[in-house]
Amino acid sequence: MKIAICDDEPIYIETTSRLLQKWAGEHGIEMQIFTYDNGDDLIAAHTDECMDLILLDVIMPLLNGIDTAAELRANGQDVPIIFLTSSREFAVESYEVKAFHYLLKPIDEIRLFAVMDEYRKQFCKTKETFTAQTVTGFYKMTIEEVACLEAQNKLVLVTFSNGTQITIREPFYKCEEIFHMDRGFIKCHRSYIVNLMFVEQFTKTEVTLQNGMIIPISRNNYAAFKEVYFRYMFQK
Repeated sequence: MKIAICDDEPIYIETTSRLLQKWAGEHGIEMQIFTYDNGDDLIAAHTDECMDLILLDVIMPLLNGIDTAAELRANGQDVPIIFLTSSREFAVESYEVKAFHYLLKPIDEIRLFAVMDEYRKQFCKTKETFTAQTVTGFYKMTIEEVACLEAQNKLVLVTFSNGTQITIREPFYKCEEIFHMDRGFIKCHRSYIVNLMFVEQFTKTEVTLQNGMIIPISRNNYAAFKEVYFRYMFQK
Protein backbone atom coordinates (compact mmCIF):
# COMPACT_ATOMS: atom_id res chain seq x y z
CA MET A 1 0.00 0.00 0.00
CA LYS A 2 1.42 3.38 -1.04
CA ILE A 3 0.40 6.31 1.15
CA ALA A 4 1.38 9.95 0.71
CA ILE A 5 1.40 12.47 3.56
CA CYS A 6 1.53 16.11 2.54
CA ASP A 7 1.98 18.66 5.34
CA ASP A 8 4.19 21.71 5.71
CA GLU A 9 4.77 20.97 9.42
CA PRO A 10 7.37 18.20 10.02
CA ILE A 11 5.96 17.32 13.44
CA TYR A 12 2.64 16.30 11.90
CA ILE A 13 4.33 14.30 9.15
CA GLU A 14 6.34 12.44 11.79
CA THR A 15 3.32 11.78 14.02
CA THR A 16 1.05 10.70 11.19
CA SER A 17 3.73 8.42 9.72
CA ARG A 18 4.29 6.74 13.07
CA LEU A 19 0.58 6.12 13.61
CA LEU A 20 0.11 4.77 10.10
CA GLN A 21 3.01 2.35 10.55
CA LYS A 22 1.49 1.20 13.82
CA TRP A 23 -1.88 0.62 12.18
CA ALA A 24 -0.27 -1.25 9.29
CA GLY A 25 1.71 -3.43 11.69
CA GLU A 26 -1.41 -4.38 13.62
CA HIS A 27 -3.11 -5.49 10.40
CA GLY A 28 -0.11 -7.16 8.77
CA ILE A 29 -0.16 -4.69 5.89
CA GLU A 30 2.95 -3.79 3.92
CA MET A 31 3.04 -0.02 3.61
CA GLN A 32 5.22 2.54 1.86
CA ILE A 33 4.92 6.10 3.10
CA PHE A 34 5.93 9.06 0.94
CA THR A 35 6.13 12.51 2.53
CA TYR A 36 5.88 15.97 0.97
CA ASP A 37 5.76 19.49 2.35
CA ASN A 38 3.89 21.12 -0.54
CA GLY A 39 1.10 20.35 -2.96
CA ASP A 40 3.12 20.74 -6.15
CA ASP A 41 5.57 18.02 -5.15
CA LEU A 42 2.70 15.75 -4.16
CA ILE A 43 0.96 16.16 -7.51
CA ALA A 44 4.18 15.42 -9.41
CA ALA A 45 4.95 12.37 -7.24
CA HIS A 46 1.44 10.95 -7.53
CA THR A 47 1.76 11.02 -11.30
CA ASP A 48 4.83 8.77 -11.01
CA GLU A 49 3.94 6.60 -8.01
CA CYS A 50 0.13 6.34 -8.25
CA MET A 51 -0.65 6.52 -4.52
CA ASP A 52 -3.35 4.36 -2.95
CA LEU A 53 -4.24 7.02 -0.38
CA ILE A 54 -3.30 10.64 0.33
CA LEU A 55 -3.38 12.36 3.72
CA LEU A 56 -3.38 16.05 2.90
CA ASP A 57 -3.01 19.10 5.11
CA VAL A 58 -5.51 21.81 4.21
CA ILE A 59 -3.66 24.93 5.36
CA MET A 60 -0.35 25.19 3.51
CA PRO A 61 1.49 28.10 1.88
CA LEU A 62 1.33 28.55 -1.89
CA LEU A 63 -0.92 25.69 -3.04
CA ASN A 64 -3.23 24.76 -0.16
CA GLY A 65 -4.72 21.33 0.38
CA ILE A 66 -8.11 22.08 -1.18
CA ASP A 67 -6.52 23.48 -4.34
CA THR A 68 -4.10 20.54 -4.47
CA ALA A 69 -7.00 18.10 -4.29
CA ALA A 70 -8.92 20.08 -6.92
CA GLU A 71 -5.94 19.87 -9.28
CA LEU A 72 -5.67 16.12 -8.73
CA ARG A 73 -9.36 15.73 -9.51
CA ALA A 74 -9.06 17.96 -12.58
CA ASN A 75 -6.32 15.63 -13.82
CA GLY A 76 -8.70 12.70 -13.52
CA GLN A 77 -7.15 11.31 -10.32
CA ASP A 78 -9.76 9.65 -8.09
CA VAL A 79 -7.32 8.62 -5.34
CA PRO A 80 -8.96 8.68 -1.88
CA ILE A 81 -7.99 11.79 0.10
CA ILE A 82 -8.12 12.31 3.87
CA PHE A 83 -7.81 15.96 4.83
CA LEU A 84 -5.87 16.93 7.95
CA THR A 85 -6.60 20.32 9.45
CA SER A 86 -6.85 22.26 12.68
CA SER A 87 -10.06 23.96 11.55
CA ARG A 88 -13.54 22.76 10.65
CA GLU A 89 -14.18 25.66 8.28
CA PHE A 90 -13.00 23.75 5.21
CA ALA A 91 -15.46 20.88 5.57
CA VAL A 92 -17.67 22.09 2.72
CA GLU A 93 -14.71 22.56 0.37
CA SER A 94 -13.42 19.08 1.21
CA TYR A 95 -16.79 17.66 0.21
CA GLU A 96 -16.66 19.48 -3.12
CA VAL A 97 -13.39 17.76 -4.06
CA LYS A 98 -14.81 14.38 -3.00
CA ALA A 99 -12.62 13.83 0.05
CA PHE A 100 -12.84 10.40 1.64
CA HIS A 101 -12.51 11.81 5.16
CA TYR A 102 -11.67 14.87 7.23
CA LEU A 103 -9.55 14.61 10.41
CA LEU A 104 -8.88 17.38 12.90
CA LYS A 105 -5.41 18.06 14.27
CA PRO A 106 -3.85 17.01 16.52
CA ILE A 107 -4.36 13.57 15.00
CA ASP A 108 -6.08 11.18 17.39
CA GLU A 109 -4.89 7.58 17.14
CA ILE A 110 -8.30 6.02 17.72
CA ARG A 111 -9.98 8.27 15.18
CA LEU A 112 -7.24 7.77 12.56
CA PHE A 113 -7.34 4.00 13.01
CA ALA A 114 -11.12 4.01 12.60
CA VAL A 115 -10.83 5.97 9.36
CA MET A 116 -8.09 3.64 8.10
CA ASP A 117 -10.25 0.63 8.95
CA GLU A 118 -13.06 2.19 6.94
CA TYR A 119 -10.67 2.88 4.05
CA ARG A 120 -9.44 -0.70 4.11
CA LYS A 121 -12.96 -2.08 4.12
CA GLN A 122 -14.02 0.11 1.20
CA PHE A 123 -10.94 0.08 -1.02
CA CYS A 124 -8.71 -2.87 -0.07
CA LYS A 125 -10.57 -5.99 -1.00
CA THR A 126 -8.25 -8.83 -0.15
CA LYS A 127 -8.04 -11.51 -2.80
CA GLU A 128 -8.88 -14.98 -1.50
CA THR A 129 -6.16 -17.60 -1.75
CA PHE A 130 -5.90 -21.38 -1.49
CA THR A 131 -2.70 -23.17 -0.51
CA ALA A 132 -2.51 -26.62 -2.09
CA GLN A 133 -0.04 -29.47 -1.81
CA THR A 134 2.01 -30.17 -4.93
CA VAL A 135 4.50 -32.86 -5.91
CA THR A 136 7.37 -30.70 -4.67
CA GLY A 137 5.80 -28.83 -1.75
CA PHE A 138 3.01 -26.27 -1.49
CA TYR A 139 1.61 -23.63 -3.84
CA LYS A 140 -0.44 -20.58 -2.84
CA MET A 141 -2.86 -19.59 -5.59
CA THR A 142 -5.26 -16.66 -5.96
CA ILE A 143 -8.71 -18.21 -6.32
CA GLU A 144 -10.14 -15.70 -8.79
CA GLU A 145 -7.22 -16.31 -11.18
CA VAL A 146 -8.09 -20.01 -11.58
CA ALA A 147 -9.83 -20.68 -14.92
CA CYS A 148 -10.61 -24.37 -14.42
CA LEU A 149 -9.72 -27.53 -12.52
CA GLU A 150 -9.56 -31.06 -13.91
CA ALA A 151 -9.53 -34.26 -11.85
CA GLN A 152 -6.75 -36.61 -12.93
CA ASN A 153 -6.90 -39.76 -10.81
CA LYS A 154 -5.70 -38.64 -7.36
CA LEU A 155 -4.32 -35.35 -8.68
CA VAL A 156 -5.95 -32.15 -9.93
CA LEU A 157 -4.70 -30.08 -12.87
CA VAL A 158 -5.25 -26.37 -12.22
CA THR A 159 -5.26 -24.00 -15.20
CA PHE A 160 -4.95 -20.26 -14.56
CA SER A 161 -6.37 -17.40 -16.59
CA ASN A 162 -2.96 -16.66 -18.10
CA GLY A 163 -2.67 -20.22 -19.42
CA THR A 164 -0.16 -21.55 -16.89
CA GLN A 165 -0.90 -24.88 -15.23
CA ILE A 166 0.03 -26.66 -12.02
CA THR A 167 -0.77 -30.13 -10.71
CA ILE A 168 -1.85 -30.32 -7.08
CA ARG A 169 -2.17 -33.31 -4.75
CA GLU A 170 -5.62 -32.56 -3.38
CA PRO A 171 -8.82 -34.65 -3.50
CA PHE A 172 -11.23 -33.32 -6.12
CA TYR A 173 -14.01 -33.18 -3.52
CA LYS A 174 -11.89 -30.76 -1.49
CA CYS A 175 -11.50 -28.56 -4.56
CA GLU A 176 -15.29 -28.58 -4.94
CA GLU A 177 -15.54 -27.24 -1.38
CA ILE A 178 -13.14 -24.39 -2.18
CA PHE A 179 -14.12 -23.56 -5.77
CA HIS A 180 -17.89 -23.29 -5.39
CA MET A 181 -20.75 -21.22 -6.82
CA ASP A 182 -20.47 -18.45 -4.22
CA ARG A 183 -17.02 -17.77 -5.68
CA GLY A 184 -18.19 -17.97 -9.29
CA PHE A 185 -17.26 -21.60 -9.98
CA ILE A 186 -19.44 -24.50 -11.12
CA LYS A 187 -18.89 -28.20 -11.68
CA CYS A 188 -19.88 -28.82 -15.30
CA HIS A 189 -18.69 -32.42 -15.47
CA ARG A 190 -17.69 -35.01 -12.89
CA SER A 191 -14.04 -34.23 -13.65
CA TYR A 192 -14.19 -30.45 -14.28
CA ILE A 193 -14.85 -27.23 -12.40
CA VAL A 194 -14.85 -23.95 -14.34
CA ASN A 195 -14.66 -20.29 -13.38
CA LEU A 196 -17.68 -18.54 -14.92
CA MET A 197 -15.65 -15.36 -15.23
CA PHE A 198 -13.58 -16.93 -17.99
CA VAL A 199 -16.34 -18.63 -20.00
CA GLU A 200 -16.39 -17.43 -23.61
CA GLN A 201 -19.32 -19.54 -24.82
CA PHE A 202 -20.98 -22.90 -24.27
CA THR A 203 -23.20 -25.46 -25.98
CA LYS A 204 -25.09 -28.44 -24.62
CA THR A 205 -21.93 -30.51 -24.74
CA GLU A 206 -18.96 -28.21 -24.09
CA VAL A 207 -17.65 -24.96 -22.62
CA THR A 208 -15.11 -22.79 -24.40
CA LEU A 209 -12.96 -20.66 -22.12
CA GLN A 210 -11.41 -17.32 -23.05
CA ASN A 211 -8.01 -18.99 -23.31
CA GLY A 212 -9.35 -21.37 -25.97
CA MET A 213 -9.68 -24.45 -23.76
CA ILE A 214 -12.66 -26.67 -24.48
CA ILE A 215 -14.21 -28.46 -21.52
CA PRO A 216 -17.02 -31.04 -21.65
CA ILE A 217 -20.42 -30.46 -20.06
CA SER A 218 -22.19 -33.62 -18.97
CA ARG A 219 -25.83 -34.11 -19.92
CA ASN A 220 -26.82 -34.14 -16.26
CA ASN A 221 -25.04 -30.85 -15.56
CA TYR A 222 -26.12 -28.78 -18.57
CA ALA A 223 -29.40 -27.40 -17.19
CA ALA A 224 -27.81 -26.36 -13.89
CA PHE A 225 -24.81 -24.87 -15.69
CA LYS A 226 -27.01 -22.81 -18.01
CA GLU A 227 -29.12 -21.49 -15.13
CA VAL A 228 -26.13 -20.58 -12.96
CA TYR A 229 -24.24 -19.00 -15.86
CA PHE A 230 -27.05 -16.62 -16.84
CA ARG A 231 -27.75 -15.74 -13.21
CA TYR A 232 -24.06 -14.96 -12.81
CA MET A 233 -24.02 -12.78 -15.94
CA PHE A 234 -27.04 -10.75 -14.85
CA GLN A 235 -25.50 -10.14 -11.43
CA LYS A 236 -22.16 -8.85 -12.78
